[in-house]
Amino acid sequence: MRLFIEPTEPLLFRTGRPFDAGENNFADSIFPPTPDTIQGAVRAAIATNWNREKSLAENFADTHLTDLIGDTKGYGRFRITSFSLGRSTKKQSIDTIERLFPAPSHILYDTEKKRQIRLTPEKRGIGVLTNLPDDYWLLSIKNPGDENNGGKLEPLRGWLTEQGLYTALTQLQIDPKQIVKESDILTRESRLGIGMNNKAKTTEDGMLYQVQMIRMNHVFESNHVYGFVVDIGLDGITDDDVRKTLKLPEQGWITLGGERRAAYFKVILSTANHTDEFAPEHQTKGNLLYLATPAALDGGWQPTKWPTEHQPITASITRYQPIGGWKLNPGRYDNGENKVMRRCVPAGSVYFFNEDITLQQSLTDHGQEIGYGIAYIGQWNKGEANQ
Repeated sequence: MRLFIEPTEPLLFRTGRPFDAGENNFADSIFPPTPDTIQGAVRAAIATNWNREKSLAENFADTHLTDLIGDTKGYGRFRITSFSLGRSTKKQSIDTIERLFPAPSHILYDTEKKRQIRLTPEKRGIGVLTNLPDDYWLLSIKNPGDENNGGKLEPLRGWLTEQGLYTALTQLQIDPKQIVKESDILTRESRLGIGMNNKAKTTEDGMLYQVQMIRMNHVFESNHVYGFVVDIGLDGITDDDVRKTLKLPEQGWITLGGERRAAYFKVILSTANHTDEFAPEHQTKGNLLYLATPAALDGGWQPTKWPTEHQPITASITRYQPIGGWKLNPGRYDNGENKVMRRCVPAGSVYFFNEDITLQQSLTDHGQEIGYGIAYIGQWNKGEANQ
């Protein structure tokens, strides 16, 4: 079952940094939200609609529901099989849903020559010294003519359409039309606030602060509406029966992020109105692995056990992403505990292999049930592996 979630208010997705008015004067917001944030919102929406005559806490006390979506101790049979940004486009009264993905980290942009450049694994040459083990390769600009001649190389900015990601994972140049600028998707807004004395109903001295909010754009000229696309499954239940089993309406309201801002969700029941012909999961064999969502790995950049037949020869990974959160007890909203803060490999990271691989499960040691480590396979050398 696929959901399209359309925010109707500015959103706040807190980072892992502590924030208290008077001690810190700025609260940053991350984007996109983490799988933890999305699973919490979706499971709460399911529980709310399970029995509209009961409260959220009462519904979570129903074992029939917790067997399906879990409770504070686990996720039951609930699974998030895909999570991404999304774009809804209305054409002739039909909504088409398209997913958007972070640009792969091994694709750079030459600001001088206005072109894309790829980092490629290459065996180290004679005289090259490194502290890497002998069986690891180095990343370099391998193709003739791609050498940097004074231009500044930057990560490729923006988000890729499904066709754009498919192109990126098959070694082809990405059409600029397949790259969506962040400014088209969202606007970052700063909100000013001041701490309050709840007993006296007065403001507190020295408690001025700012909060960064995220406003998803609605582009009326092109009928584009931006939001989030979430695929939900239940172990042992076919996709066609998931919505019926969860008693979820075709459309409704959901709350997202800090301050519980309102968003509108719609259940996408037919594959006719979302574009999967270029979906990256159609790539089932190759020697490149791309992370579409963050991965929580016990070995830093690598898992305890690789979910593939082989180990990578190198990787393109940007700075780690710290992800934590708060585990709420539905019975008492003032009762809960901090989640473990993990340094995750960010979405968009790429692992290179010297042999063709097949992916047996998500690339993560934690949170596989809720969408961590969702990965797709591509190709980096068009059959030149094993050389």
